[in-house]
Amino acid sequence: MPQSTHPSLSNSQDSPATHSNGSWLALITVAVTAFALVTSEFLPIGVLNAIATDLNISVGTAGLVITLPGIMAALAAPLVPISVKTLDRRYLLIGLTAIMVIANLITAISHSFELLLISRFILGIAIGGFWATAIALSGKLAPLHLPIAKANAVVMAGVTLATVLGVPIGTWLSEFFGWRTAFLLTAIVGAVVLALEIFFLPQLKPSSAIHFRDLPALLREPKARKGLIIILLVGLAHFSSYSYLAPFFKNVAGFDGSTISYLLLLYGVAGIFGNAFAGYSSNINVRYTFAFVSLCFAIVYFCFPVFAIYKIGAIIFTALWGFSFGAFPTTANIWMFVHAPQAVEKGMPLFVGFFQVMIATGSLFGGYIVDHFNANILLYSVLSFIILALISIFTWSRGLNNPKISCENS
Repeated sequence: MPQSTHPSLSNSQDSPATHSNGSWLALITVAVTAFALVTSEFLPIGVLNAIATDLNISVGTAGLVITLPGIMAALAAPLVPISVKTLDRRYLLIGLTAIMVIANLITAISHSFELLLISRFILGIAIGGFWATAIALSGKLAPLHLPIAKANAVVMAGVTLATVLGVPIGTWLSEFFGWRTAFLLTAIVGAVVLALEIFFLPQLKPSSAIHFRDLPALLREPKARKGLIIILLVGLAHFSSYSYLAPFFKNVAGFDGSTISYLLLLYGVAGIFGNAFAGYSSNINVRYTFAFVSLCFAIVYFCFPVFAIYKIGAIIFTALWGFSFGAFPTTANIWMFVHAPQAVEKGMPLFVGFFQVMIATGSLFGGYIVDHFNANILLYSVLSFIILALISIFTWSRGLNNPKISCENS
């Protein structure tokens, strides 16, 4: 999964082992929903400076618009699937999309920071609920003869497009029409998606309900726990710093809005290659892949403050950063499939919540460092997380290599 913070390539609670009344239109509709959601969640990264200036708050405080959706999504990811029990997931997706539209409309009319935070908190419900259920439905959404792996890839293409196009375009539009207009346009896209869902989504009844006792399935597996710690360290490093990428380019490097938009676009494109690399490499040896990805992050955080203040350095290390994060969620997914395949189905909602906690905690930590110190100190601080991750990979995770024979459940 490229550049997204949501590593949901699994079956979750709704087994997609069989197709129902799916179609290409249904599958593409959910992919567009993913596009709108990811754009909504991460659009503030490109307009954080504008929000801070307009509402007369610090950049670190403005970072709460990224933290709060993460907190709410972390709660919603496990709670929504449990709460809706055996509700037809068609109605669930329609309801979550409606919540996204409402949240973006409130953001677009927000003239106080308090109202803006409320709108972002509401958005978190849609984010967590969607990622805990949507990917599991890929098989049921797809045409009859389309393999489930390809169906997943189509849905995840929406995430890729959001990173490559959605956030940079939103940032570019905000330069000319203001940051509120960017969110208004995202709400309009969401409204179109809502109409498509009403017309094209088939019945999506789950095979079984999920219960609270099922959620810690991955935590019960020693190999999965080791992976979770490594994922936590790498994820905290990224999410602490990525939210303040645009402020770094503007306030430290002195780049204009157009240059920042192009750099964010480069980040997204590089992430596509990172995702492809991880999908191939992790199936050979997921631990070594994690080591390589962590090393790439370490190079970025060490070099960024020195070289990214120049355009050529910014291009090189933004691309490497995008590549690294493009590989990260896919590698995290495959670690779980390789080392705890029997626990992935029931444990995925909590895994999604785990990622959202990383987003919220990382953004909060990054905001504190940026407000009390500066962006350079932040980048050097998160380098310590990557070093700990590398130590973990080569010490107590040593020997956790891919099985010689593929697991049947993966």
